[in-house]
Amino acid sequence: MSADERVVETPLRVRYSETDRMGIVYHGAYVSWFEVGRTEYCRAAGFPYRRMEDSGLLILVTRVDCAYRRPARYDDRVVVKTRLTDLATRGLAFAYEVAEEGGRRLADGSTRHVFADSSGKPTRAPAEIFRKLETFRGGPIRD
Repeated sequence: MSADERVVETPLRVRYSETDRMGIVYHGAYVSWFEVGRTEYCRAAGFPYRRMEDSGLLILVTRVDCAYRRPARYDDRVVVKTRLTDLATRGLAFAYEVAEEGGRRLADGSTRHVFADSSGKPTRAPAEIFRKLETFRGGPIRD
């Protein structure tokens, strides 16, 4: 994670339903954890997802990447570290690191998104949302 950008840490405990027959976290659970981290990042920035969606703005996922380093298992405590890596008026991107409670990295990944209106048509982010994310991130923007 970059020292220049704000990181939001979200603690989680691995649920039984997130594991496979071998007791290892199923690969798709990490993508769900990314969503939890992204949601908490937006909440911490002052503009929760629900408020965005209620205002008619959607954040559509256009790309997901994940590299699995070590397995997590049922009942493990993990933390999802989320940071905003790119912010433009038409979209944004996040990076994630999933680590054990002690800090050992289990997985890392990224998602890319486009802003859309309630019908799914790409749009520019309203200034209020854009500025909150920009200010919270603490870094420059692209336009």
